[in-house]
Amino acid sequence: MVLPIALGLLSVLTVSVVVVLEQSTASQRHAVRSKGDQNAFVLAEAGINNVMAVLANPSNNALKQQTLVSCAGDAETTWNKSEYVGGYVLWCGTFNASSALWDVTAIGKVRNPAGPQMITRKLTARVVVTPTYTQPLNNPAWNYIYSKRTGNACDQYVSNNVGGGSRFYVTGNLCLNNNAGITSSTLIVGGNLDLANNSFVGASTSMTTRVETYVGGNCKYANGSWDACGGNQDAKRIYSKMTPPDYVLGVASPAPVIAAPVADFATWYTNAIPGPSSACTTTSGTTPVFDNDTVRNNSVATIFDLTPANSYTCRVGPSDDPSGELSWNATTKVLTTSGTIYIDGSVKVGNGALNQYNGQATLYLSGTFLLDGKLCGGISGSQCDFNAWNPNTEMLTIVADGSGGQAGDGNSITVTNNGMFQGGLFATEAVNFSNNSKSDGPIVGSEVIMANNMTSDSFPTITVVPVGMPGNPAVYAQPNPPQMFSG
Repeated sequence: MVLPIALGLLSVLTVSVVVVLEQSTASQRHAVRSKGDQNAFVLAEAGINNVMAVLANPSNNALKQQTLVSCAGDAETTWNKSEYVGGYVLWCGTFNASSALWDVTAIGKVRNPAGPQMITRKLTARVVVTPTYTQPLNNPAWNYIYSKRTGNACDQYVSNNVGGGSRFYVTGNLCLNNNAGITSSTLIVGGNLDLANNSFVGASTSMTTRVETYVGGNCKYANGSWDACGGNQDAKRIYSKMTPPDYVLGVASPAPVIAAPVADFATWYTNAIPGPSSACTTTSGTTPVFDNDTVRNNSVATIFDLTPANSYTCRVGPSDDPSGELSWNATTKVLTTSGTIYIDGSVKVGNGALNQYNGQATLYLSGTFLLDGKLCGGISGSQCDFNAWNPNTEMLTIVADGSGGQAGDGNSITVTNNGMFQGGLFATEAVNFSNNSKSDGPIVGSEVIMANNMTSDSFPTITVVPVGMPGNPAVYAQPNPPQMFSG
């Protein structure tokens, strides 16, 4: 009787041991699997962080699909891959331009000790992108009418009856024609200052009417001699003052050096929205042709009229916060602009009327710009509102790289007789203001041609400019923290 009992007990103990061992092994496998899942999840989170690091990099444009590998391809062969100790993560993003958001995915993978298959965890999230419209001013040249040309006896001319209060910077030599005068608040001449008969700078009435003047070279009046241009130059009709804020009479020397801003046409050809690589997501009417090929070469032969007889809409992104927009209401004569825009051709305002624009934007052109009419940030009655306009809150800047054609030989930008512009102008060649025209805002050109009776109105000190302004670093958009996690 003892033997059967012993055998029975042994069988029970054997089964118990086997059960305990199996449970222990299962628990170990579960623990290994749980740890693997946790590690794979951590790697997936690292992938989402990688996505955010790329989108938040200031040198990357978070509003372009090219910034991330699309999730449409095969994960193992086309997605971004980051290696870590014990595993790796695959990550990607798909951009929806009409909604300005990314759907991003990351797959973390770690080795499975219990088998050949990798342990994987997949995370998805959504990243909304907020476009950047403005940035702090980086180049002080945008507080002047700025003439870039050097190497000539007269690099910049001022004609008869030209007036106004805009600050004036001439890199080279400045010549005032007969009866021409400068009454701006500040005049900086890097080279020589040559005054013809009856021309003048400022007025001797009081310190208030004198012009804060800097001259790097010599001065001459009429048929007189060239002399060093420092101190009291009233005899040469240069009624100046220096050493602000407690001014004293005289011309200051040397002239402060302000570098000319440089337009990065190549960068904005690629990154402008709308532009050659970013089509409008909402359209109506006849919208601009931004490019005819994939090369920045002034390929659009037809000059686009910003203010035609019929309305049009070209918008990228949501209507309440677009990534970029160029739209025209022909009834109200209002041009709506935002972002940085690029047209690989020329543009005009050809209706001869009073037009208003809203927004902060920079419009790049491979060609030229012609203004036949008035284009203003604010209007009062039948004129531009030169008293109330604030360039820090409302400014359209035109950046033109071409020359000739509609603008005339040697000109990138031309404002026709009686034309008015309120905003910023940048020209690779000259900016040409015809008779009786008026400007309110900064101008940069190889030369600023100011015909008879042209007026340059004074404008507030600029501290904030539209994104894309030449001379400022390129900035694009700000990604918001990821949301709507899943996985």
